[in-house]
Amino acid sequence: MSWLSDNYEKAALGGAVIVTLALGAVVFKNKGELAEAFSLDTPKKNLETGVSSLSEMGGAYKSLGEVHEIRQPDVDGRKVDLFTGVHLFSKIDDQKNPVDLLKSPSVHKGIPNIWWLKYGIDPGFSDSPDRDPDKDGFTNHEEFDEGTHPMDFKSHPDPITKLEVVEVKTTRAHIKPSDFGVGKFMFKLQNRFEGAINKMPAQKGPIGAGENIVFDKAIMKNRFKFLRMFEVPIEKNGITQNQKRWEIEDLQPNKKGEKYLFDKRGNLIGDPDGKLGIMDSTIELSLKALGEGGNPFKIEENNSFSLPYDEKATKKPYLLKKIDLKNLKVEVEYTDKDGSKKLHIMTYEKKKP
Repeated sequence: MSWLSDNYEKAALGGAVIVTLALGAVVFKNKGELAEAFSLDTPKKNLETGVSSLSEMGGAYKSLGEVHEIRQPDVDGRKVDLFTGVHLFSKIDDQKNPVDLLKSPSVHKGIPNIWWLKYGIDPGFSDSPDRDPDKDGFTNHEEFDEGTHPMDFKSHPDPITKLEVVEVKTTRAHIKPSDFGVGKFMFKLQNRFEGAINKMPAQKGPIGAGENIVFDKAIMKNRFKFLRMFEVPIEKNGITQNQKRWEIEDLQPNKKGEKYLFDKRGNLIGDPDGKLGIMDSTIELSLKALGEGGNPFKIEENNSFSLPYDEKATKKPYLLKKIDLKNLKVEVEYTDKDGSKKLHIMTYEKKKP
């Protein structure tokens, strides 16, 4: 075994001491340089109070709390679109000379140019007055005439002007009395074209004045009240005879209080040809506006309704006042925007059976 093997730890320790002494010598040798390397300058107080652009920064900060608004210019009494200017048009046969709507004659007869500018509608089409930009069923010309907003669906002329008759259906009935004496009578409901259509059941009559007429079937079952029977003198061929009349009152809500006079044959007095009798008409209507698309709805005469039609509407400002079967006309009563009662009259064609 060699000396190195036996004395390895000593040799290693000796080497470490030598290395340490060597490092110490280096540090000692460079002591001055090391102190200089780790030394810091003593800080100096900044006495400069001026800050560049300080006033501009203050102004910018202050502006954050202000309201900034870009105002639309007004030229010749009209608002000018920002970044675009004034809209100009030209005639098809004179395209080099622009037309200023505010200063030119009316492009469309009956509508001043300022109206188109007010609502931002392009008048540059030949059919501009007939167009409907808000799709409410009313043309620009109709909206101008009524003073409504052509770009607002909820602002429109009275829809009654767009109401049309689709069909009118009418039932006719006569009340024929049978005299049982002592002021007691039975009644039949009949049609001149179909014969008897209803009658009183035996257990319900005969009845006297002031009692209700109760028919057997559903049609007009509890609708009438017998008021009285009286006689009137009728002269015929120089001979005067008394004829009996039966006065009947209508109890149906839409005709409540209306009275009819029948003779012993069941002819309605005042009926020129004896065929009409008591008439009940139901009319089918359609509204060609307000998104209704002409969808039909039915109304019985003397009933009120809404437009657009809603059976459950709380406000029903239109009254189906009269159906003139002879002249094929329908009258609807309503109140206009000025509070005046008006009649809107519609004509229709009788459909072939």
